[in-house]
Amino acid sequence: MPRGLLFTLLLAACASGPEPEVRVADPVKTIVIRSWPSGLVIELNGEYIGTTPLELVVNSTRSGNWTADFGRGFSPIIMRASTPDTSGWEQKLWYPGDRIPSRLLFRVPGGVKGLVVN
Repeated sequence: MPRGLLFTLLLAACASGPEPEVRVADPVKTIVIRSWPSGLVIELNGEYIGTTPLELVVNSTRSGNWTADFGRGFSPIIMRASTPDTSGWEQKLWYPGDRIPSRLLFRVPGGVKGLVVN
């Protein structure tokens, strides 16, 4: 085998292929939502999310802020907790760019109407 061909084969064997594509997941943030009393209905911008206690995972900026898609432009981001019969409620308000909280506590006094204390 000629030396030039051998050198070319060795060089080709040592060369690596193209770099694998690295995909970075969109940044997300988890919000732990609790309430007193538990079992309140949670809505985000008018859409049902679940009942407390719950953990909500939302897309965020890399620094952990609300993105514009939640606020539909510059309108506020509204999270509302209400009793199942909507007799009591509380809401929290943010704007795109505000920091996403890691924990939330809602207190709805109207939610204890059915609470029996012995």
